[in-house]
Amino acid sequence: MLEIYFENKKRKIKVQEGENLREAAIRHKLSIYPHIFKILNCRGRGLCTSCAVEIVSGDIAPRNEIEQEKLKKKKPNIR
Repeated sequence: MLEIYFENKKRKIKVQEGENLREAAIRHKLSIYPHIFKILNCRGRGLCTSCAVEIVSGDIAPRNEIEQEKLKKKKPNIR
């Protein structure tokens, strides 16, 4: 199990390695969507990037093809 700390929420959650971070956050009742995107988002399909997160420590997998396209103007540690 991995421990994920959400700095803006001051909360930690435990997740399985390889688990979808968006789904884990929702399961733990943590909203990762800012402002109006709590209602208007693509539900994790990788279309709007409103659920993108910054990885500040730990290992990070290379971006997949969709992430490469959607996040090309973002810092390399954004997923």
